[in-house]
Amino acid sequence: MAKKNKAAKQQEEKVVLSPSEKNRQRGKEALKASPVLQSIQKLKKEAVAAQDAVDNAVIKARADGFSWVAIAAGLGVSPQGARQKYLRVTD
Repeated sequence: MAKKNKAAKQQEEKVVLSPSEKNRQRGKEALKASPVLQSIQKLKKEAVAAQDAVDNAVIKARADGFSWVAIAAGLGVSPQGARQKYLRVTD
C-alpha cells in the first residue's frame, strides 16, 4: 500500500500547469504574502460595492422623478454623461 501512495504522489507531481495557471498560482501566493496586495484586493471590493451603491441611488433618484440634470450634479458629470451611463438601467 505504501507503494501505491508513493506512486500516487509521483503522479500528482507530474501535473503540468499552463502558463496562465502558473501565473494565477504565483499571483495567489503573492497575495497571501503581501499586505499591500491584500490592501489592493480589499479596496477593489470596496470600490465595486461603492459603485453598486451609486448605481442603486441613481435608479432610485430616477424612480423618484429626479431629472438627469439633478442626478448629474450629484455625480459630478454632465447630464448627457449621466444619462448615457444609466439610461438603460433606469428607464
